[in-house]
Amino acid sequence: MAAPEQEPFDPEVVRPLWLGSGPRGVLLLHGFAGTPPELRLLGERLAARGLRVHAPLLVGHGSSPEALAHTTHGDWIASAAAGLDALVQECRAVSVAGQSMGGALALHLAATRWEVRAVVTQAAVLWLMDRRVRLLPLLHPVVRWHEPSDAVDLYEPDAIRQLHSYPRRPTVAILELSRLAARVRRELPAVVQPTLVLHGARDSIVPPACADEIVGRIGSPIRALHRFERSGHGLSVDVDREQVAELAAAWLDRYTRAVDGVG
Repeated sequence: MAAPEQEPFDPEVVRPLWLGSGPRGVLLLHGFAGTPPELRLLGERLAARGLRVHAPLLVGHGSSPEALAHTTHGDWIASAAAGLDALVQECRAVSVAGQSMGGALALHLAATRWEVRAVVTQAAVLWLMDRRVRLLPLLHPVVRWHEPSDAVDLYEPDAIRQLHSYPRRPTVAILELSRLAARVRRELPAVVQPTLVLHGARDSIVPPACADEIVGRIGSPIRALHRFERSGHGLSVDVDREQVAELAAAWLDRYTRAVDGVG
């Protein structure tokens, strides 16, 4: 999930990213209502390390809130899987990373796709801070739209401009996000790949306790958690973005190296 911004979007700005080259690849997955540019810094760090990077634009995103209202969490999973398939066509070893909803999708791919070598999550959603989400099965036909507050939890508020996200979100899509999160929580024990979990301590959208649950319940013996005390939910663009990108890139670089010597 990301903070509000103006629409419509410039298609050139929010288009899918392809960066770098080589036999090792990383799939980067953006957040709910977000777009690929929010992960560009990490993509550039990975490309500089000799990895091929793909950040797809997930279905329903980067166009209009009405488009998002006509998608389900199954559609987002299929969109992420298609991005992984495209990367697998080019690379012999692949890993995944994601921000917020993208982090949940990264965990899902790790739990269900044997090709995934390693995982990095950034503010991955397992449940939402706002307890009103529990009422959405009843309310979403009546309360159709949610407009996030202008008050954001970013340590650097101007970083909001890098998110290119919808200024209003369909409540039916928020309900689908909660369904995705519940699905991924059930799948956590099936995540056996090396997993790095990153989260902002000031996150007011996805509770930092989600990071603790990921680390505590995944099946991988190789796991690490790093909490950034100054950062809010938009971890990839906030005040600690340079350290976030460096930690994530180093992890993915290390564990995307295959046993047969790729990389």
